Amino acid sequence: MHNAVLIVCGGLLQVPAVPIARELGLKVVITDARADAPAMTLADEPVVLDIYDAPGHMKLVDELKKRYNLRGVFAEGADVEVTVAAAAQHAGVPGITVEAAMNTKNKARMRACFDRSGIPNPPWAEVDTCEAGLKAAESLGFPLVVKAVDNSASRGTTRVNDIDSLGPAIEIAKANSTNRTALLEGCYRGEEQSVEILFDERGCCHHLNIVDRPFASDGNYAIELGHINPTRLGPAEREQLFALTEQAAEATGVRFGVFKADTIWTNGGPRILEVTARLSGGFDCQYTTPLSSGRNFIRAAMRLAVGLPLDLNDLEHKWRKHAAAWVAFPKPGKVARIDGMDRVLRLPGVKEVFLRVRVGDVIQPYHDCAARPAFVIAVGDTREEAVRSAQVGMEALVIETEPDET
Repeated sequence: MHNAVLIVCGGLLQVPAVPIARELGLKVVITDARADAPAMTLADEPVVLDIYDAPGHMKLVDELKKRYNLRGVFAEGADVEVTVAAAAQHAGVPGITVEAAMNTKNKARMRACFDRSGIPNPPWAEVDTCEAGLKAAESLGFPLVVKAVDNSASRGTTRVNDIDSLGPAIEIAKANSTNRTALLEGCYRGEEQSVEILFDERGCCHHLNIVDRPFASDGNYAIELGHINPTRLGPAEREQLFALTEQAAEATGVRFGVFKADTIWTNGGPRILEVTARLSGGFDCQYTTPLSSGRNFIRAAMRLAVGLPLDLNDLEHKWRKHAAAWVAFPKPGKVARIDGMDRVLRLPGVKEVFLRVRVGDVIQPYHDCAARPAFVIAVGDTREEAVRSAQVGMEALVIETEPDET
């Protein structure tokens, strides 16, 4: 039987994982709820299945083992760690425990793990009603960030400055949580980062990368403008972030594979916003890391997931450049025209343009990062050059909208 890997999620971010799997001699099975998802069209065997359906993936594992030598279950760029852990455990292939996966997926469980381990937390509370939220806010104070407990891409997240806005924010968060609860947190202030580390087959920790994540500075919603790879923080600050992320991995029970933390540098030092047991999204590990350094984190993580030893060559810098991913924010509405793709790709430094919308699609108001419609990725010898090239490319991309009458 052919060796195979099961990749959970078949979106745009998973496309680079397919050729890497084939380079490792693996047949590729991909699951996604959408049959037309970009990576699904590349799979040897696409399976239409909800990526959050852990029991469904366990059943799929049993079916796949009848015709493949299933070597591993893998994900990157998608918060499906519970599905991956459950399927890997059921298949008897490498992975983290389901308990550890749940500690990273559920933000309230994460905060509780940090409390027990002495990792700094903001004041926080998990609530299931507006009444409970109002009572919690009396002790937490304002401003608050109200979050969905187990969602991603800032879905259901609102910054709340006063008591009048709290009830609607809680309802939005609950609607975006599978368990219908909301997380209330004290509001950190500072510049944000994404930190990736990796535990190899022996449990040794490798510090991978840190990128900077600029956000829109106004409004009540967390909208990431893109990212810049690598961070501009100095060596001492980077080591603090890596050490804090490693502590968070230990607190949540992750000692294998990739672990990622979204962090913020406050006046009191680095703090963790949330964590996940997978590689980064946002075109970070997929594109800006290879462009800026030549490193291949997807291959490193996949090797571990299918029972192969870590290849340190995947983690070594081949060069040192800077890369940036920047987001286009056309006016919300129905997409009437898209133009300029070829022109943008000819601009100096621009390497990739990714569209997440087509003509006829409706761009919703920008309340979370999932609504971001297009990305331009550029590389440069300096940080400023990479950012400028990405921003120029973004400005040259034409996405015209019209009012949505539906």
